[in-house]
Amino acid sequence: MKLVEYKKDLLSSLPLISLIVAIDLVLVLLGTFLPFSILFISLIISFPSTVLAVFIKKRYYLLYVFVASILSFLVSFGNISFIIYYFLPSLLLSFIFSLGLINVEKINERKILKIDKYLLIITLSFINLFIQIGLIYIGIYLFNYNFIEMFLSLFNLNNNPYSSYFIYLIIFIYSFINIMISYFFINFEIKKFDKSISFYTSIFNKEILSVLIIINSIFLTLSSFYFLAFSYTFLLVSFILLIFLLYEEIKNNNSFVILVFSSISLIIPLILIAYLNEIKPLYSFLFLNITPLFSSFIYLIKRLIIYKFRKIK
Repeated sequence: MKLVEYKKDLLSSLPLISLIVAIDLVLVLLGTFLPFSILFISLIISFPSTVLAVFIKKRYYLLYVFVASILSFLVSFGNISFIIYYFLPSLLLSFIFSLGLINVEKINERKILKIDKYLLIITLSFINLFIQIGLIYIGIYLFNYNFIEMFLSLFNLNNNPYSSYFIYLIIFIYSFINIMISYFFINFEIKKFDKSISFYTSIFNKEILSVLIIINSIFLTLSSFYFLAFSYTFLLVSFILLIFLLYEEIKNNNSFVILVFSSISLIIPLILIAYLNEIKPLYSFLFLNITPLFSSFIYLIKRLIIYKFRKIK
């Protein structure tokens, strides 16, 4: 019997759970005694638990989380900061990562939960963002460690009146890069255990991306009125989604229509930014969201026209 294959019961799952726990403990020990290794560990620590979440039943994953958390705390000699900042978030992200991994041989089974990889990446990036924000405030109140002030002072931005508006954007960029690296690492490495396992790509992934851009644009507009510090994060997300949409459109359909419309529509916000001098710069740059929003509508209109044409034909 292969050690790394889908386990149907707790008894057959225990050897794999024990192996992953042992790997986790080694990573925790390295992170505890070799602080400079944290950057590398933070990129791979999600992989072992993701493998486990894929190959055992989800209810057994809770048992793993409990055992791994207790043992990790003990072997780290109470180094709770490493457990809180790196290990526990990785367990949560690993579980959600596993929801996007499916067996392509069983893709037609209705009971299988299918989450499109792009939706998964964006969702995980936001979850990671809120985890990082939460951990920053935990650091302030529990450990008297203010990451935001330390970061701003590092780049001499303490007295910059606009710096507070971009701190969430910077945290999101870190969160997104972390998720993307983990995604590529897991995507390539998981195939070494089972070549039929891969991230799910919906046949409607471009429609999903277009709708996500529209939803994200609504949040951007609302945040510009009530919480401007988050608006630029939503603006970046719109362009990330647009890049995903362009990539899928060019790769699968060899079509450059959306790319052309995106390039042309970029002229509109640039003109608005240049000539609407009465609007504060912090608000005027949000007009850039016109480009991904316009592109998403163009794609949906294009798909609707193609659908109507095929139906008539």
